[in-house]
Amino acid sequence: MSITCPSRGQTLAGITAAMLVLAACSAAPVRSPDTHYDLEVTMAPVSFGTEAAIALRRVDVRGLQSGRSLVIITGTQPLRFREQRGHFWHVATPTLIERAFLTAMNDASIDAAFGTSDSFDRVDYRLVLTVSRFAYVPGGEAMVHFNATVTTSDGDVLLARSYWGRAPLAGDRPADGVNGLGAALGEAMTVFAGELAAALPTGQG
Repeated sequence: MSITCPSRGQTLAGITAAMLVLAACSAAPVRSPDTHYDLEVTMAPVSFGTEAAIALRRVDVRGLQSGRSLVIITGTQPLRFREQRGHFWHVATPTLIERAFLTAMNDASIDAAFGTSDSFDRVDYRLVLTVSRFAYVPGGEAMVHFNATVTTSDGDVLLARSYWGRAPLAGDRPADGVNGLGAALGEAMTVFAGELAAALPTGQG
């Protein structure tokens, strides 16, 4: 029986190939797990002067912010957005805003009730929100902008206005951006609630 030993050149080639494989494995980036967030909004108590049923028909979110990713602002002239990789809302952004809006309005309302059309047997007013800004600057501020249109059951426009909310961030982490967006939305909603209370006929319900 004869034994063939590898030549010096073959041995070096094998070692080099093994080192290349190891280098390729070690160069693969380590990806952190995705992080999912919820949105919390709080408001001061408000009386609308009526026990009317107000149905949120839909939330329209325009542009890049229509997905699930957290969105940051990377430039202002022109305005530029970028999705924050690995950081997501736990539901689609329109659904997220709808849930946060309804929860905050009902928690704050002393008399009126807010929901969807499926929530009520009779709807007194309908509301549409169109969100055109729902983003933040890391380490800067969060910005929310929406148009609100409230119509009567007959289709007459009761209120149609634009609302801004801004809130400084405590830091540059995505969680700081999430908290800032909740505060900014609450600021805009507080102004909206005050104007809606002034526009609604009192004593209904």
